[in-house]
Amino acid sequence: MIGRFRDDRGSVIPLILGCWLLVMFIVGGFVAGTDAFDKLADLQDTCDGAAAAAAASAVDTDRDVGLGSSPLLRFADVQAAVDTYLSRDSYRTSVRVAATLSDDAETLTLSCTQTSSIAFGWLFGRRHVTHHVTSSARSPVRG
Repeated sequence: MIGRFRDDRGSVIPLILGCWLLVMFIVGGFVAGTDAFDKLADLQDTCDGAAAAAAASAVDTDRDVGLGSSPLLRFADVQAAVDTYLSRDSYRTSVRVAATLSDDAETLTLSCTQTSSIAFGWLFGRRHVTHHVTSSARSPVRG
């Protein structure tokens, strides 16, 4: 009986290696997912900041507003304010922004897109991930 088990020597090594590879794959997936989520949160923060900066900088102060109404936003100043905000950090320079104003010209909506590399993306066949977020801001000054 003991002689039969001598042929099974070393069969534990492939099992240990397989389990180790599985654990590394799971850890790599966790790190990649966390990195992708972190970059999405950073993009949302950047888009929120750009929308707030653009809404604050693009207020048409020459327009006479009545009591209780908001001053209009000037679309011409929005892009310059967004570019200035994004140029403050090298991470933000790869963000692509599309801006729209509401029909009443009181609300600015920014659609931000960024493609970035993720940690261990090669392990899952996706070295880069593209995120799309939206942020809006109203005219900050009330009459």
